[in-house]
Amino acid sequence: MRALRVLCGIAILLNALHLGHAIQHFYGLDTNHNAGFWAGMVLAVAIGVLSFIGGCLLIRRGREVAGPH
Repeated sequence: MRALRVLCGIAILLNALHLGHAIQHFYGLDTNHNAGFWAGMVLAVAIGVLSFIGGCLLIRRGREVAGPH
């Protein structure tokens, strides 16, 4: 189970990095940045930050010694 948590954490971190890369490309595509664009950009950044934190927590939790719960 620990290995699965670590693998899922790594997958989420890679997904968060990919999302950041996609945000960079979308920002450079359009020169007309309206309110809808910025709302979507803020939402994407928030999702990316939460994904990164979740991935780190999964890796940390997977590396802990399993004890009684």
